[in-house]
Amino acid sequence: MRHRSALASLALALALAAPAAAQSGPNASSPATPASVPTYYPLYGISGGIVVPAGRLSDDHTAGYGLEGFVEYAVPNQPYALRGEGMFQRFALKSGRTAGKSVNLFAIGPTVMYQVQQAPTQTYLTGGIAIYNASGEGTHPGFNFGGGLGFPLTGFWATAEARMHVMLSSGKPLLTLPLSVGVKF
Repeated sequence: MRHRSALASLALALALAAPAAAQSGPNASSPATPASVPTYYPLYGISGGIVVPAGRLSDDHTAGYGLEGFVEYAVPNQPYALRGEGMFQRFALKSGRTAGKSVNLFAIGPTVMYQVQQAPTQTYLTGGIAIYNASGEGTHPGFNFGGGLGFPLTGFWATAEARMHVMLSSGKPLLTLPLSVGVKF
């Protein structure tokens, strides 16, 4: 008797579970939807602005200009992104200086971007490493850090950034402070 009631309870549970499973599963009128997978998408950007030399570079050179291009890979609804960046900066020799020449600085490398505020207007921090090449200095490794703001506009983003680039060289490092505005789309 005991086995019959247990067997009847099991049969009743299976009988009730089968229609419930059929109702919750996909049918002909509603196709199955795949599981949600994070989508990585690239953003492309360019920026430019004034670059202030610091340290030993500021002894003989004036403020210059800088241009940057990047590809940024982000995960939607996550606070981080990875950028691949290329940069050019130019510093003219100060007036009245006869020794020396203008300096061109090139860099390429990865940078991590962290969104401090996930809102329509983004506030973010950046930090990364790069290979730098400066005229008269050669090629050396270095790093950069800074922060910025991003403003969504129709079809693209406007950005404003302040960063510090440090090129490690024999002797004192080469320091630059770019203040730039740009777009990413």
